[in-house]
Amino acid sequence: MFTPKPLRRTARACRAIALGLANLLGACDAGSDRIVASVGAHELTVDQLVELLARQNAVPNQPEIVEALANFWVDYALLAVAAQEDSLLTNVDLSPLLEPQLQQEVIDLFLQSTVSADTALTEEDLRALWDADPPADSVRARHILLTFPDQATQAQIDSVVNLAVQLKNRAATGESFEALARRYSEDPGSGSLGGDLGFFGPGAMVPAFEEATYALEVGEVSPPVGSEFGIHLIQLTDRKPTTFENAAESFRSFVVTQRVRGADSTYLADLDQEAEIEVAANAVTLLRELAARPQDALSARAAGRTVVDYQGGAYSAGDLREFLQTRPAEFAAQVQTASDADVTVLLQRLGQAQVLTARAAQAGIALTEGRQDTLLTQTRARITQATDALGIRLITALADETSDAALERTLLQIMRELVAGTRSAIPLGVVTVSLRRNEDWSISARSITATVARIAEVTGEEVDLQPQPAAAPAAVPSAEPVQDSLTN
Repeated sequence: MFTPKPLRRTARACRAIALGLANLLGACDAGSDRIVASVGAHELTVDQLVELLARQNAVPNQPEIVEALANFWVDYALLAVAAQEDSLLTNVDLSPLLEPQLQQEVIDLFLQSTVSADTALTEEDLRALWDADPPADSVRARHILLTFPDQATQAQIDSVVNLAVQLKNRAATGESFEALARRYSEDPGSGSLGGDLGFFGPGAMVPAFEEATYALEVGEVSPPVGSEFGIHLIQLTDRKPTTFENAAESFRSFVVTQRVRGADSTYLADLDQEAEIEVAANAVTLLRELAARPQDALSARAAGRTVVDYQGGAYSAGDLREFLQTRPAEFAAQVQTASDADVTVLLQRLGQAQVLTARAAQAGIALTEGRQDTLLTQTRARITQATDALGIRLITALADETSDAALERTLLQIMRELVAGTRSAIPLGVVTVSLRRNEDWSISARSITATVARIAEVTGEEVDLQPQPAAAPAAVPSAEPVQDSLTN
């Protein structure tokens, strides 16, 4: 959830200025071209950003870069101010972050208690199933993983996809896939190994990755494949038969899992009919729009629009916005690259979740206080680690420096290091959902435009400040985890 991402890489990925700046991230306009962002009495000014960005040739002078910096600054400032009041951060409401996980665990308990599957398998049963439909061979593969920047724009998504296509072409012309993986892959586990994933069998990888791998011939490289982790290029390096003797236990687990999933799928299909769960006609378009800018403010009328209807209730655009605010940054990119059918399945499952949660409550199923406390403690510990890594939880004032001045100095130094590429950005937007709702903060669209114009004056470059039409969706296979974001 708090994986660092270098801002410099984010900047290189940008290729087009494509921001509509009229309604920036649901914030109120600061009312002055001098202030880009504010949290309470703390301010990030145009002058400060111009000083930070004008001398960094590697960082494009684009509104989306200024916007990203402003949002990092707001999130960090909100947490730093909260830490001034309570260094343990117990005053930060984590319910928006925890509620989706708590809901999913309750749903899992309900399904386990309600849906039964035949999972008793003798050795003879297992052998008969194996002989009737032997599993696929074990395969060995290398991959190159390219991740999307945090809060990725369509231009940034397209840039990552284009890089994947270029790398595939380079491998096709004879360059070593292993060498390309060592240089470009962002998978911390396999990148240094030339992308090697070792041998694996069916069910070991996410569906889209597995399907693409098994479709390859030994030595062949796949086209770009989308998953919850980013974009993959896959090279199949070996294939060997799988025997019953050496795979019986894993095969048993596979069969049990498939039977449980099959029983759950049957129950959910019946649930759709019983509860009359129906996705609204414009819901897919609305989800894509909200996913791109989940912090945008919604009017009461817009927030009340029905996205998914079901017997006894409805899931609204406001509910959908709250759900999206607690998704990791990569989720927006997944939504944009997924097919309409996959996005519709996601919306259907959001409706199912509401119905299942209500049925669980009727059945008296709930998480124990101990389990809830454990999740809360674990989550707060991860947040504390992240704020300590940034240095914003326990800020030490210099001699003759007020605590507020120390906070502002620390935040500006973090911004300076992000721009210079000497510090990795830690996305904390999902943590600050409640703080953004309840605290006084703002980001000014006019000041972002003014910042870009001022930098252009300083550097002598030309820049187009007019919003550009949205780019077409990237041509990448749909990311399967979009379908399973509620159940996995």
